This record gives sequence, C-alpha cells and structure tokens, in this order.
Amino acid sequence: GDTYGINRWDFFPTVHLSYQLPKENQLMASYTRRIERTRGWFLEPFITWVDAYNVRQGNPDLLPEFIDSYELSYMKKFGQKSMFSLEGYYRITNNKVEHISSVYEDNVMLGTVENVGKDYSLGLEFMFSTGLFKWWEIDVMGDLYHYKVEGVLYDEDFSNQSNTWSARFNNTFIIQKSTKMQLNAMYNGPSVTAQGKTEADYTINAAIRQEFFDNKLSAALQIRDIFGTSKREFSSSGPGFYTYSSMQPKTPDVNLTISYKF
Repeated sequence: GDTYGINRWDFFPTVHLSYQLPKENQLMASYTRRIERTRGWFLEPFITWVDAYNVRQGNPDLLPEFIDSYELSYMKKFGQKSMFSLEGYYRITNNKVEHISSVYEDNVMLGTVENVGKDYSLGLEFMFSTGLFKWWEIDVMGDLYHYKVEGVLYDEDFSNQSNTWSARFNNTFIIQKSTKMQLNAMYNGPSVTAQGKTEADYTINAAIRQEFFDNKLSAALQIRDIFGTSKREFSSSGPGFYTYSSMQPKTPDVNLTISYKF
C-alpha cells in the first residue's frame, strides 16, 4: 500500500581532451559521470520463491548508481593494422548496489538488493591489436586493478578490498573473402563483494560467418563456452549464516543465425 517514487534532475558532464604527438602517438584524458539504473525486479517488494531453499525480494527504495570516471591514456599506431594503448583509470561508484543475503527462516535464505555505500577501482588497462598475416588478426586486452567496497551493512561499517585482473584474447581468421572465423578466450579474476567474494572464471568461444550472393545472405554459427568452464562460484557470510554457491550453465551453447539483406 505504500507509494515510492524518484523525481529529480541529474546532470552528466563529459570532458575529453586529446593531444596528437609526432609519429602516430596520442595522449588522451577524460572525465565522465554515468548512471547505472536498476533492473525491474530489483524494485519489486514482493517475496518470490526461487527454489525450496531460497527466496528473493526487491527493494523499492533502491537508488541508481552514479559513477565518476577519470581516465588517462596513451595510444600508438603502427602502420595500418597495428595499435597499442595503455590506460590508467580511477572510478568511484556512489549508491553501490549489492546483492545481500540474510536468513529468511530455517534452511531458507533471503536474497535482496541494497545501496551499501561506495566502491573504488584504480587500475591499468592495455590493448594490443595487429594483423600477423593477411589471414590472421589478433586483439589482446588486459586489466589489472585494485578494488575496494565500503559502506554500512546490518548497521555496521564494513570494508572489503582485493587486487585482481582480467584478460581477453581474440583471434580473427579470414579463410577467404566471404568466410571469417573467430576464436576468443576470456578470464575474470577473483574479487570481493560486500559480504564475501567471487571466484575466478574463464571461457572460450568460437564462431564462423559465411556470406552468400554478394553478401546479401549470411549465416553465422556460434559456439559459446566450448569446454564448459564458465562456472560461477561465490561465497558470502553474515549474522547466523555462511553460504557457498556454484552455478554451472548447460554448455556448450550452439546458435545459428541466418540473415538476408533486402
């Protein structure tokens, strides 16, 4: 029977500066303010049974996240097909939204979402892209950063932090003019949350695309998580409970898309 609403004006300034150096070198700096809005069910106040041991409930008082992002980067081009970039960044998230667990009743956990406080990310990101041969192009990306989340939970101040990293490796093979194949691998390192931590995960995907009839007809075959490694593991603890969860999707996932351009 309660009424909830948000009626406000917000502004999102963006500043980008770049300086062109000799020999295909470039320096860039930027500041942006962003918003991350909540999902629909995050606001539902109703109790929903997920399974025999878990219920969930949204939070109609939830506020969106606001992110302040500061970035400083350097980019170097090598010829027509090669590029290297290095970027340092510092990001602050206000109204940090976290999934929170608590005891609902004996052997049943309640999952909800809360604005717990702030988080901070200070990191270094690099990317390298090149064409090794006419038929093989690669992209390598890496991210090394320090993460910290702090705020109030169960009426107590908390702080949790970790050093972690992630990486992505893309391969594009040009078999012929109308046939391309991609193979990519992704890794996400372990990280902390307001109540616990998430474990590392990695996955390998592949795709092949074939064009027909002067590129009017195309068929793309995708295979996601070829080796079934995209398992998600996380743990959390609080007053009167400790939980460990492991989710394994049914993979590999095969998808065929056919499109025709008029």
